[in-house]
Amino acid sequence: MARIREGRLFLISLRVSMGRISLWLSVGLLLALLSWAVALPTYSWFESLGQSRMQSGEEFSSLSTVFRQDHSQELGQLNRSTGAIAAVMVFFAWLIGIFVAGGWLQVILERSQHQSLRRFFVGGARHFWRFLRLALLVLLVLGVFRWALYDAPFEKLVLRRGLGVPATDLLSGRHLESLDSEATRDRIYWIRDGLMALLFLLTMSWAVFTRTRMALSGSRSVLIASGLTLLSLVRHPLRTLAPLLGLFLVEALVLVGVLGTLSTWINGHMEDSPTQRWVWLLFTLGALGLFWREISRGARYHAAVVVSKAMIRASAHANPWQSIGGPGGPQYPVTEDDDDRFGVSL
Repeated sequence: MARIREGRLFLISLRVSMGRISLWLSVGLLLALLSWAVALPTYSWFESLGQSRMQSGEEFSSLSTVFRQDHSQELGQLNRSTGAIAAVMVFFAWLIGIFVAGGWLQVILERSQHQSLRRFFVGGARHFWRFLRLALLVLLVLGVFRWALYDAPFEKLVLRRGLGVPATDLLSGRHLESLDSEATRDRIYWIRDGLMALLFLLTMSWAVFTRTRMALSGSRSVLIASGLTLLSLVRHPLRTLAPLLGLFLVEALVLVGVLGTLSTWINGHMEDSPTQRWVWLLFTLGALGLFWREISRGARYHAAVVVSKAMIRASAHANPWQSIGGPGGPQYPVTEDDDDRFGVSL
């Protein structure tokens, strides 16, 4: 892979992913449906109250103290039921993410422009159980990282040995009072949170490349594929992580810089002039955010496929889309270019 292509790979991947309109639109709408299921109980409860129980425009902004006091029990029950529904929807979204990963890889590896949505579902079903085992491994790894940074290892190695906090203060929960200043405490906790965020991003990148390796090689062993992927990341950190970093920055720019700023602006105007048009605008921004996240997901797998193909020699039986030709006859390799088109070498 040429150096100039490495530098613009994340842009190529975004363009390829955006071209798969039926894929990211379908998944985005499905995730929006899950969000609607979470919001429906709240909407139904406020509808049952009627305008007579609320001040004018109060349903569009912050609820008054009087309203919260009068309906404290109902609001508490609403929060509990909404939390339970949200937990179920998050679980479904997690399963959908596992399924979608297989769909994106199937479509990207086959490079087919026809029946892409059908092939998307075929790939999701084909890789689902292997990717589910990998997802459980990812949760285990993240759990270990969280335990190391927010539990006993951090307290013993950093607070006790590094900062000299007495064990009695740790047991009583007064370890923050033993530090020299509040600024020292904040710096330590910021570093810890930043390290956890970095480990989370690296773990997600490792998972993306592991799924790609499993799809390329047809491997069924999650442990072997994840171990080989970890070795590849260690040996080629810039080559593997640079495209994903570029995609992450673009995704953050759109979600936080553009959509986040517009959302804050709309919320400010909603308090001044509470009307339904601001609610619909927020709904539109939320849908755009879901679509953009799905485009970014597809771009990550496209970039991972391009990088992995340059480092992994895929077996012929696991990748029938690499060549065409009848069994026992001549095989013609499929060539590819930067524009996601393909041809046959004779």
